[in-house]
Amino acid sequence: MVASTGRTLRQVFRLACILACFAGAAGHGLLGHAQEAAAAPQRMGVYEMFLHADWVVKAVMLFLLLCSVATWTVFLEKRLLFGRIRRASEKFLATFRTAQRVEHVAAMAAKAPETPLARIWIAAQDEWEVSRRRHGQKPFSPHQVARLLQRMALAAGVAQEQELSKLGGGMGMLATIGSTAPFIGLFGTVWGILHSFADIAAAKATSLSVVAPGIAEALLATAIGLFAAIPAVMIYNAFARDISRMTGAFDNFVAEFTTTVSRELEEGLTA
Repeated sequence: MVASTGRTLRQVFRLACILACFAGAAGHGLLGHAQEAAAAPQRMGVYEMFLHADWVVKAVMLFLLLCSVATWTVFLEKRLLFGRIRRASEKFLATFRTAQRVEHVAAMAAKAPETPLARIWIAAQDEWEVSRRRHGQKPFSPHQVARLLQRMALAAGVAQEQELSKLGGGMGMLATIGSTAPFIGLFGTVWGILHSFADIAAAKATSLSVVAPGIAEALLATAIGLFAAIPAVMIYNAFARDISRMTGAFDNFVAEFTTTVSRELEEGLTA
């Protein structure tokens, strides 16, 4: 994702520079008059460039701004969510490691149902309870212990995938914005420059003051595309690392509680 997006951004930047240089060179070649070159053009702000842009370029800019708003909305939402999950999971895991029996862990999980680790444990505990009811009061044989642990691990794995799916919500949108926003902005730039040359041909004007505003308006679309894409890529990579760390924490937790249950069963502490 990082390498491909970096190549994409470099390609878009090169294409935008080539278009700007070509259009600027055309304007300078058509200028040809000293008095026009001496006239200082009035500087246009970003808002003025947006207002004077073609409706297609305006639509591109507005869409890219909406993409940027969506990116930062996902960032704030997931940053708060990940922070809350991290604190709750650390608290639950610390309590889990001090528990003496499986029943104690079940009581802790019931008090923290919003914690992903607790929900993973509850899924495994459900399989534990079903097996105990079916088995009755007889002790488990080594073969039965192995099969029970396998079923508990499978149930925990299903719950873990569900939790990771929830955590990954919005990541696809970030990846899409990060990879396509530069090209959408480049489309607006190409369209704007074509529109500018059409206006020059219609007005039969050779002044740089006629060429430059249209080029600036067109390049603004590429700038907004990069403005939307760069944060999306950085946020995507940061959250991908967070999800990867959480995946490792979930895997470690499943291994820990499987070991705890196995130890209890082998020691005959549960009936």
